[in-house]
Amino acid sequence: MAEHEFAVIRQRRAVCPYPDCGIGSAMDLVEEWVISPEFRSFNWEEDNFTGGYLNTHGLDSWQQGESWFCQLCGRSVLELASCKRGGMPDHVNRPTVEVSRQVLWPAPPPRVLGVEVPEKIRSLYEEASRTENVGAPRLAGVGYRATVEEICKDQGATHHTLHGKIQELAVKGLPSEVINALDETRIVGNDSAHHGLEYTPEELADIAELVAEATVILYVQPAQRRRLAESRKLRHEAAKNALQAPTAQSGA
Repeated sequence: MAEHEFAVIRQRRAVCPYPDCGIGSAMDLVEEWVISPEFRSFNWEEDNFTGGYLNTHGLDSWQQGESWFCQLCGRSVLELASCKRGGMPDHVNRPTVEVSRQVLWPAPPPRVLGVEVPEKIRSLYEEASRTENVGAPRLAGVGYRATVEEICKDQGATHHTLHGKIQELAVKGLPSEVINALDETRIVGNDSAHHGLEYTPEELADIAELVAEATVILYVQPAQRRRLAESRKLRHEAAKNALQAPTAQSGA
């Protein structure tokens, strides 16, 4: 593959993936290389060849590694880009199309749920997020489905199927937005596990957010309200005791 065929530009504006930088910056390309399909070096001196690269597979699609440099924080970013040839197969000078891009380093932090959420649910959710971050969307879909099943169990659902558990919670009066989020995640997990369907990163991220929002409604907000109710009670009792204290002293 010739150098000019790489599907990148030499400089671009992007949000730096380092958490303590994390703002738009100019990113400079440092290096790029083909990862897959495999390339092998050769040297056929007997045929008057000086050497070069021989691709072992066709080049209608490939993956390339890219090293970038953030001009703002001065650190390196490693990315994996999946590319393919556009246009018709019999056309010359077919354009290069970037299909997807994934940050490999720094490793993105996993999604986490609030501390008010039961630990087992938080653990399943974080594990699914780590799977999502390494580019395994089908496994992540199954993981988010497992998170939903644990939520249903924690909420008292006992049906032998996840669909039945979700319907039990609907009958109990859980908000419709929670029921819809749980059921959408169930469908994605089933598609991933039973049909090998791969959802896009954006679709999977939306599912993760739906699960997180459901836990906010079911666990975080009630815990916050309990804390605020307790705080109001203590404040009320403190004020009441303060008002009663002079009366008690004057009676003595």
